[in-house]
Amino acid sequence: MSTKIITVTELKTRLGRLIDELEEEGTPMYVTQHGKPKAVFTPYDKYEALVQKIEDLQDLLAMREALSAPENESVTLYEYERGRKS
Repeated sequence: MSTKIITVTELKTRLGRLIDELEEEGTPMYVTQHGKPKAVFTPYDKYEALVQKIEDLQDLLAMREALSAPENESVTLYEYERGRKS
């Protein structure tokens, strides 16, 4: 995957065209300000897929931790989910 780097100024002035490019190419764009990375401009479906993967990995890690814990320290999935939402 190629890397595209744009500035905040370019993002402001070319937003509509950059959205079109994003839809056509699907390549994330790294947004910089004063030469430093500030954001990533990416297709929504790729962002949602990434968030879902992170949540799945967090759930897997929590389940592994619960399974390796002594019986009196483990929690049910319901307890874990309830604690995660608060």
